Amino acid sequence: MSDPKKIHKSVGETTSQLGPILTWGWQFALTLGALVWIGHWLDEKFETKILFVLIGIFMGLFGGFYRLFRIVAELPKPGKKEKQS
Repeated sequence: MSDPKKIHKSVGETTSQLGPILTWGWQFALTLGALVWIGHWLDEKFETKILFVLIGIFMGLFGGFYRLFRIVAELPKPGKKEKQS
């Protein structure tokens, strides 16, 4: 029979590990939206067609996926135990 305290601790650990991934979507959408808005504003100011919007989109995509890569790389690997300090 499983120990309820151990299961509760396991659920808590899993939830805390998933937190960064769950918030990544909002961060990605807000960052991309802000960069596109700034690009649109710059395009109007300098009378360029879509140059700065495209630059904003690529910067947002690169930054968002780089952040996702960092989050996934920091997750503990299955089967490995974390060191207790």
